[in-house]
Amino acid sequence: MGTVAEGTHSEVKQDVVLRLETLTVLETKYIMAVVSIATMIAFAALFAEFGVKLRWDSSSRILYIDHIYIINVVVACVLICQLLRSLLWMSYVVIRTWQLKRVWKRRRARSVQIFLVEIVAQLINVLAFLTVNVRSLRDDCSYLTPVTTWLSFVMWTCWNTIFMTFCVQAQNSLPQQKHPFGLFKDPLGLPDRNNRPLVVDGPIWLHTPKALLWLVTEASVIALSCYDHFVARQNVRDVVGPDCTSVLQSECKQDKWHIALTTLVIFWILMYCVWFYKYILQEFHRLSGLPYGQNRISNLLVRLNTRLRLPFMAIFVLCFILLWAVKIDSCFSFVTSWNGILPMQILETAVIVAWSFIAMPKDPKGKPALMQVWLQEFCWSHSSKRAKLAARNQSAPNNTDLTAAPMFCFEDAMKLLYWTSLVYDYSEAERTILTLDKAKELYGLESHELLWEKKHDTKCLMAFGPDAILLAFRGTASLKNATADLQAWQAVHPPLRGRYWTGQRPRVHAGFLKSWLAGKLKQKVVSSVLKALQDQKKTNSIKRVLVTGHSLGGALANLCAFDIAWGIKEAGATCDNGGKVEVSCYTFGAPRAGNFAFKSEYNALVPDSWAVINDQDVVTRGGKMIMLYSRPGQRVLVNSRGDMIVRPSWVEASLQRLPGGSVNHHLLAQYYNSMCAVILQQFENKLVCGGMEGIVQMCVDTPILGKLLEQFMGLPLEQMQHAAACLGKGQHVKISTAMQPKLAFYVRDSSQGSKRRLDTRKVGRSSDSQSTQPPA
Repeated sequence: MGTVAEGTHSEVKQDVVLRLETLTVLETKYIMAVVSIATMIAFAALFAEFGVKLRWDSSSRILYIDHIYIINVVVACVLICQLLRSLLWMSYVVIRTWQLKRVWKRRRARSVQIFLVEIVAQLINVLAFLTVNVRSLRDDCSYLTPVTTWLSFVMWTCWNTIFMTFCVQAQNSLPQQKHPFGLFKDPLGLPDRNNRPLVVDGPIWLHTPKALLWLVTEASVIALSCYDHFVARQNVRDVVGPDCTSVLQSECKQDKWHIALTTLVIFWILMYCVWFYKYILQEFHRLSGLPYGQNRISNLLVRLNTRLRLPFMAIFVLCFILLWAVKIDSCFSFVTSWNGILPMQILETAVIVAWSFIAMPKDPKGKPALMQVWLQEFCWSHSSKRAKLAARNQSAPNNTDLTAAPMFCFEDAMKLLYWTSLVYDYSEAERTILTLDKAKELYGLESHELLWEKKHDTKCLMAFGPDAILLAFRGTASLKNATADLQAWQAVHPPLRGRYWTGQRPRVHAGFLKSWLAGKLKQKVVSSVLKALQDQKKTNSIKRVLVTGHSLGGALANLCAFDIAWGIKEAGATCDNGGKVEVSCYTFGAPRAGNFAFKSEYNALVPDSWAVINDQDVVTRGGKMIMLYSRPGQRVLVNSRGDMIVRPSWVEASLQRLPGGSVNHHLLAQYYNSMCAVILQQFENKLVCGGMEGIVQMCVDTPILGKLLEQFMGLPLEQMQHAAACLGKGQHVKISTAMQPKLAFYVRDSSQGSKRRLDTRKVGRSSDSQSTQPPA
């Protein structure tokens, strides 16, 4: 279902497109908020009912039970309305796609079918729940009638079906096994697992094991219902009397057979949970060895499954422990097991309504949506960027003009990462293998200037060339820098503009702004850039201004790029083709610099701005402060497994994020490791379309970059060219083990012949080391 950067696209005009592929930020936040609120309500209802159970006495009939029935009826009516709305909406959109003769791909069709089965099962489940509670509200003895017994049977059957759909959906993304009964045979051990078709592509009998589990569970439900109908209810009637006057005033002691059969049903449903968890782990394991982009939808589905399903399974277990197993002889446990459990109904309805929206086909009569995959395209080398932009614009759906949409360039990111490291060392480190001459050769730069404001310890290294100007800002490396990081309150971004009360006044991090303005650093930098552009006015050869930085340096780079773009706009500077000089900003591990108003103005002035974030970097998460800060530019997520996600959607970024974050992932060495891992994986298992050729072209266009890759990673150009040539002939030749990059934290200083530890500076901590070196 997923497509990616430098891959193929779906034919949007003919194919059915699911909302998952076109979700907007607002839609995603709304869905996740609804599910989160429903989860909190469900847990609150669970503990409220458990509290009632613990206080159960002779007066509970008057104080609690009728109120519980009323609440159940009211909530059930609301849930039924939501389920009907989702079912009718999905049915309407599906019918419209058939009428317009849209093409259903097998995987999309199977996904919609599964969710339709689940939503119908839950609708029947809630209808039975409503009916049994209405009867209980009208008649004290209704729970002793056969109707209640078989309504309970319907609810258990629906839960059985719903849990089976969980497992079917989870297994659909896994490779097919040799036979359907390989229940515990790990498909990940098979050598051809990545080339085999998925379960969703196969016949329905591949789900035979789950069908057998459904039959076994259903047989247990039938046995429990029959026993309750013929034996258990009569035993309770003997206790409470024929008119139910003593109901709930004494214990409803449950015999061992009723307990055994109920436990058996719960056991089989827990087996669904075990299988679901097993399938999810297998899918995570499988996807970790595959290119993210070519499996984007699979990655989204498995993470959404984990985020939405596991809380429901947790509340299922808690419900039967707290509301049934604890004080099992209480009449409350007896009534609950027949009348249904409200917390489970609330959460499952919220989850399936969310899933029905996510997996629903995009309305074919609605406003066309641009699929995320077009925006996630990137180019490996700067020389191929113009062709890639033209190809993307030509293939965009619905004749969408993507000319103004920026495109990430991996070559620029690698070059600027070198500069980001160099600015830490320059004029500070005693020994380093990073040299200014090599850095200038990356962009053909000729002269340089160091601006170092000592009061706030703000350091900027500038370089000038016939085609480009480059500025690199150092990150946190001293106590003064850490003090600036901690000044997280907002200050007005000069010049004063916009209305404060409407949120249109740009405001930025006070510490970052102070570091940027101190010692007239802003005036010196901007005037130097504008002077260089003015000096070459006759030739108009300078086409771009590049700004970069790590951590604090990244935030300063954002402020600098904005002011330079503002100055160029005011000056009307142009390049040799008559267009405006392009300002590009690439940051690494940068915190958020300003509010939403600043972000809006920044993105308009500096569209080619990219914030590279390494995995769970904790610094990049800071500063949001309840929507006070917002990240400018576009995000690029990388990790040490070789994954790279350009312009992730909000749901992608949130699902990739784990709780807590990592300080280690903020280190500049870890950014080197992750960027190098992306390169390595183009010659290994995570090769993306055009990746190997792109790396080779990048090294051919910039020979010094190829030499640096060979020096730091052990990847000679000849070896990469040979692998790319073999791939063109249909042979995938991996780089030999001896040539694989050793992504370590040590490098050999060839000039000194000694091994030195890489500086591990991090925001908020000063370092005694004076050397910042890239990982070998």
